[in-house]
Amino acid sequence: MINRLNRLNFVPYKTTILLGFMGLNFLLTGVDVLIAHSQNDFFRWEVIPLIFTPLAVLAVLAQLVFNHSVVVKRTFQTVMWVGVVVGVVGTLFHLTGNATSSHESYNRLLVAGSPIAAPIAFAGISCYALASAHYHGTTRRSKLLVLVGLGFLGAVMAAFLDHARLGFVPTYTLIPLVSGTLATLTCFYMAYGQANPKETYICLSILALNLLVGILGFGFHLIGDLAGTQTIVWARIMYRNPLLGPLLFCNLALLGGLSLLPESEVRLETIQDQKVNHFHHHLHNFSN
Repeated sequence: MINRLNRLNFVPYKTTILLGFMGLNFLLTGVDVLIAHSQNDFFRWEVIPLIFTPLAVLAVLAQLVFNHSVVVKRTFQTVMWVGVVVGVVGTLFHLTGNATSSHESYNRLLVAGSPIAAPIAFAGISCYALASAHYHGTTRRSKLLVLVGLGFLGAVMAAFLDHARLGFVPTYTLIPLVSGTLATLTCFYMAYGQANPKETYICLSILALNLLVGILGFGFHLIGDLAGTQTIVWARIMYRNPLLGPLLFCNLALLGGLSLLPESEVRLETIQDQKVNHFHHHLHNFSN
């Protein structure tokens, strides 16, 4: 199966797949932020990610449609770097918002307050989009896997802080910590090592495991939100157990799989050389 996959040429449309998935990521992250920040009636700077999200989606779409335009490319890069700033600054805002006094406990600062690992998602998606558009071949594969590994590390931290509120009871709340850590190490190994087909199978199996963990987590969160209610209480669904939180593991698993799509660097250079030769051929005929 791996050998058959490696014989396929994903060069013409791998960038389109990656950037399209990043546009979807920006959209879903914006929805998640909209739900979370509505609890505070969008207090002060909480509208910033909501303003940035549609700009990011439009920038990705423009890059997909007008990828040969220098202006569109520069605009896309600028918006993505703004996304990195939004993610970092958002994390700082969450930290300062949790620190209501100089003697604030670590529990309030990291666990009970605003989720400090959530805003950095904008930075991660932006970096992934930048790497998808700028690099090609094995270099892109390596950089994307590093970013996916960092994403899994952030997801593990977010799950740890979220489940720490429950004291990790029941014990199955530890499952995403184990599967996410395993995926983090695997992505880093695949990024920096020359993986053979067997190791690639193992990596895909670990990613599939995290996909399953995310789906099960979504179900557990939904059951917890509906427990003890006769009807659907939207406030509990929106604010008690975040439904989109576990799906982060599904998203990262899919990103890892997309990053592993075979992409021949030699084939890419051949295509570029053919385009150049074709251009010179037409130029020669025109001059004659």
